[in-house]
Amino acid sequence: MRLLLGMLSFGLAFVINSISSPALAQGGDQFVLLQTTKGPITMRIFYSMVPNTAGNFLDLVDQGFYNGLTWHRVENWVIQGGDPNGNGSGHYMDPNTGQPKFLRLEINRNLAHNQAGMVAMARSADPNSASCQFYILKSPMPQLNGKYAVFGRVTNGMQTVYNIRPGDRILSATILQPQSGAAPAQSSSEAPAGEPARPTKPAESGF
Repeated sequence: MRLLLGMLSFGLAFVINSISSPALAQGGDQFVLLQTTKGPITMRIFYSMVPNTAGNFLDLVDQGFYNGLTWHRVENWVIQGGDPNGNGSGHYMDPNTGQPKFLRLEINRNLAHNQAGMVAMARSADPNSASCQFYILKSPMPQLNGKYAVFGRVTNGMQTVYNIRPGDRILSATILQPQSGAAPAQSSSEAPAGEPARPTKPAESGF
């Protein structure tokens, strides 16, 4: 069965229980701007609801980890990126230990795969194997609820999400400051013209 990440192996894992990042000093939810080869995507990151998962993502953004990485998986219901290997097999390697860092599955029942634009962590069969790869839904996928950690939502740029093709890149990922006007300009549930048909089940997803 092909897994969501297509991971080849894990080896020794260091599971993250908490994240400390200068980017979180002000507390509360944050907004992240992804500049991609197809345009910008703004996401609200729900640090107040899933602090470990959101904190890990924000810490990687703060490090510049995602800059230049590809969208390696593009299907009619999802786009996925954040893999340093560019093929679905990569993890974030702790520079201090040389070992991959993994997250414990963190589920908040108020965050669900209930609409296009929801952002969640990708993983393999092990529920505690999420590391750095994430995905953005193009269609509601309620069958994934409780299985994958939702930590964000697209607030602007869904047309960009629909326009992403395999090999498109994240040019940069930055945490927006409050004065930069990160408030949503477009609901992620609004389907732009030409939205792919919503599948009744994940297409060749491995679920």
